[in-house]
Amino acid sequence: MNKSSALAIISLACTAMANGQVAMDWPTIGGDAQRTGWAKADGLITKENVKDFQLVLKRKFDVLKEKGPRSLASPVVMGSLISYKGFKELAFVAGSSDNLWSIDVDLNRVFWHKRYETATGTPKAANGSGLCSASITAAPALNITFSFVASRPRVAITGVQAAANAASPRPAFAVSSDGKLHFVNTSTGEDAIPPVNFLPAGAKASGLTFLDGVVYTTTVGGCGGTKNGVWAIDLNSPDATVTSFALNSGGVSSLGGLAVGTDGTIYVQTGAGAMDPESSKWANTVLALTPKDLKLKHYITSAGSANSLATPVVFAYKGRDLIVSAGADGGLALLDSQSLGGADNKTPLYRTPSLTSAGRSVRGALASWLDADGTRWVLAPVWGSPNGSIVAFKVEESDGKPVLTQAWVSREMSSPLPPVIASGLVFVLSAGDYAPDDRPKSNTHATLYALDGATGKEMYSTGKQVTAPGSLTGVTVANGRVYFATTDNTLYAFGVFLEI
Repeated sequence: MNKSSALAIISLACTAMANGQVAMDWPTIGGDAQRTGWAKADGLITKENVKDFQLVLKRKFDVLKEKGPRSLASPVVMGSLISYKGFKELAFVAGSSDNLWSIDVDLNRVFWHKRYETATGTPKAANGSGLCSASITAAPALNITFSFVASRPRVAITGVQAAANAASPRPAFAVSSDGKLHFVNTSTGEDAIPPVNFLPAGAKASGLTFLDGVVYTTTVGGCGGTKNGVWAIDLNSPDATVTSFALNSGGVSSLGGLAVGTDGTIYVQTGAGAMDPESSKWANTVLALTPKDLKLKHYITSAGSANSLATPVVFAYKGRDLIVSAGADGGLALLDSQSLGGADNKTPLYRTPSLTSAGRSVRGALASWLDADGTRWVLAPVWGSPNGSIVAFKVEESDGKPVLTQAWVSREMSSPLPPVIASGLVFVLSAGDYAPDDRPKSNTHATLYALDGATGKEMYSTGKQVTAPGSLTGVTVANGRVYFATTDNTLYAFGVFLEI
C-alpha cells in the first residue's frame, strides 16, 4: 500500500472517532450468533457515499500452497484492541494448513502470523472432497461481548475461560487440525493458556461461535472420518466439558452451520442423508437443542434438501424468536421457536412459494435486518444455472400470524454468497460461475455489489477489479469496509476513503 492510501485509511479511522462512531466487532460468521449478517451500528457506510467505494485493502497470502474455494476465510474483525503497539483494528484471517494471521487493517500490515504445528501423523481436515481438501479447519471466533436481549441474565465467567481472560483480556478462539481449541492472545498470536481437546483430529468445523463461556461449532463433510454433528465445549467448567449431538449423515451448511436464539437455544438445519434409515434419522430437519448440553427440544422434518441447504437465521419478533430456514420444496419456512413443527413436527408457521427450479437452489446461509421503519427483512441467496440472485422478503402479518412477503429480486448474479447488511445497504459477493461440485469454472471472477435494501436497486459494483473467483467462505462488513477472499488466497476490502 502506498503512503497516500495508508494516510487515507488512517483518516477514515480518525474521522470515525471524531464523529462518535464506535468501532464494532464482527466476531463470527454472519456477524452474530443469530447469523443475521447485519452490522447494526456501522455509520461509516451510507447510501450517499457507497458510490465512492474504492479498493482499500488487498493482500495475497503467498505462504499458502493450497488454493481453492475454502483455502482462505473471510475475516472476523476486532474493532479496537489496546495492544503493546497502541490502538489497533485487527482482522483475523484463517488459511489452510493451520495458518492464522492478524492484519492491521488501517495499515494493511501483518500484525502477527501463527502456524499451528500439530502432532506428526495427525490427519488433516481432508478426505478428498471439495469441502475437506485444501480447506481451513475452522474460521476463528471472538467473544460476543454484548447480550442481544436486555433481560437475558449474564453468565459468570469461571473455570478455563477465567484463566484465559486473566492471561489475555480479549482472546480469540481457533481450532487446529488436531482438534484442539486455542485461546489466542490477540496482541501476540501466542496461546494465552495451553490448548484443550475439543474435536476429533481431522474434523472440518463450521461456524465457531463463543457465547456465555461456551464455544459452539458444527462438524461438516465427514472430514477426517468425523460424523456431522453439533459440538459444545463449556469453558466455565474446570475441565472444559465437551458435549455433542450426532447428526449422522445429514449434511450441514459450511457457512455458519448453526444459529443461536435469544434464549441460547441452538438451531441447526440438515440436508439429505444416506439410504440407511438409522444414519439418516435427522436428515432434512431443523433441530432445536438446549444450550451447553445439546439436548433435543423439538424439531421439524422435511425442512431442507440436498439442493437447498442453508444455515437458518434467527430474530426476535413480538416477544418470541422466529427462525427462517430453506424448505425442502425450494421455498423458505418460517418457524416458531416455541414449537418448530407444531404437533406433528412437520407444520411451520408459514411457507413461501418455491424460489427454485431445475438447477436452482438456496445456498450457504440466510440473512436478516431491521430497517429504520421497524420492518423485518429476510434475504435468501439463490444459485442458478446459469445465474442466481438475491430474493428479499418482508415479515408481515396476515390473520394475526407472521408471514413472509416477497418484496424484490436482485439483478442476476453468479453464485451469490450470503448477503451482509449495513445502513440499509445489502452487500452481495457474486463469487463467479461455479459448477455443482463447488469448483469455479475457468475465466470467471468475483464481483461485489451494493444494493438498496428497500428496492434491490444496484448502487455500486466492483466491476472487473477482482480477477479471481470468490472463496465460498462468506463476506464480512465492519467499520466502513466490506471484506472477502478469493480462490487465489487474496483478501480484499472495499470501502470509502474519508478525509479529516
